[in-house]
Amino acid sequence: MNFIKRPKSVILNLFLVFFLFVLKPNVFAENILKGRVTEEETEIPVPFASVFLINTTLGITADKNGQFSLSIPDGQYDVIVRMLGYEPVTFTVNTNSLPAKGYKIQLLTSDQELEQVEVERERDPVWYKNFEKFKELFFGTSKNGRAVSIENEEDLILDSETVPNLLQAQARNILKLDNPNLGYELEFSLEEFRYDIENKTIYYKGYPFFIPYKDLSLSKEKKIEKNRDAAYQGSLQHFIHSLYQGNSIDEGFIIKRIIKIPNPEKPTKKQFEEARSIFRTIKSQIIRDSIQINVLSKADLEDEIEKVEEAELDPETLLIRNEDGRVLLKYKDQFQVTYTREPMAREYPRTIGTQNKKNQISKVTISVPDLEIFFSGTADDPFGLLVEGYMAWERVGDLMPWDYVPIKSSNQ
Repeated sequence: MNFIKRPKSVILNLFLVFFLFVLKPNVFAENILKGRVTEEETEIPVPFASVFLINTTLGITADKNGQFSLSIPDGQYDVIVRMLGYEPVTFTVNTNSLPAKGYKIQLLTSDQELEQVEVERERDPVWYKNFEKFKELFFGTSKNGRAVSIENEEDLILDSETVPNLLQAQARNILKLDNPNLGYELEFSLEEFRYDIENKTIYYKGYPFFIPYKDLSLSKEKKIEKNRDAAYQGSLQHFIHSLYQGNSIDEGFIIKRIIKIPNPEKPTKKQFEEARSIFRTIKSQIIRDSIQINVLSKADLEDEIEKVEEAELDPETLLIRNEDGRVLLKYKDQFQVTYTREPMAREYPRTIGTQNKKNQISKVTISVPDLEIFFSGTADDPFGLLVEGYMAWERVGDLMPWDYVPIKSSNQ
């Protein structure tokens, strides 16, 4: 039996919301995650602890003896085990190497008191201003993002004063989120949130768990399924899955290489030297102004710019398919991903105020030498794939659980 103890620091990193995956019903067979939850100090069972796969709807409650058994899809997952009065434990599992005897998970009693902490309900205007910004950045500005609400917003700690130009957020308790458009309640353990106001970069980490709506009317269920399918189509989740399956072109993705070329707007070093020499000696103010505007003012321009090649990449050039069935993403250059089956949302910043119906365009960088992906869409390194553009614009409000099964349209 594999022993799992709570480490000194437990962190699951989510870079924006880019670790999204999709599964099929037939991948649930024969992968059994099982084990027993005990108290570390006494080794007595911890009954009824919650065990779930992060970023999925898959979870289970341990029985009165602390034992659990859960069927899971192929892939690699982060598991969180938690119980009131104990520190949560997270660990990673891979269905290729699940221990036959299961895991023995040891929980450490929490230093915090179990009593409900009284939270000050009155919050000042600065908090509310920060709260609106947090919602915009964390949930996103898409239709789905704007619909998300927080049941316990008073548990959010928002700070824009301790560090200049930095908005920070933490949560005293698990955030209770409601996404009515996608039909999920989320339990989100937000560990950290940072927004660099000057550089406009966002980073957060936490543990999301999805709870689907139940007892829906037929019309409401159909509407939610339609919204979920729309959120999935063209997402990073969809793209990674289609790469693994080898059908990304059929699924509507176009991939093109991005290369660096000399910036045609920036004069050469020789041209700068000649311009400076003339500028120092010429007396004509008209010529001096012309040199300043057309040459010297361009000194701070980037030496190189990005160019998207016209030729489409064969998706298989991004992949290494090993004889043992493993699939690796391996490509040194950045590449552009265009999804052709949906236009950009009206809310997307580049289309606000216009009728722009162009395709969804993103830029992807593989930041590690070899990034393994699985049929389920999971990757072995969450920081191995960096995304900019449309896919990066979609945030927690468009996040789908890894075990979501997409609707197959009639023409597929």
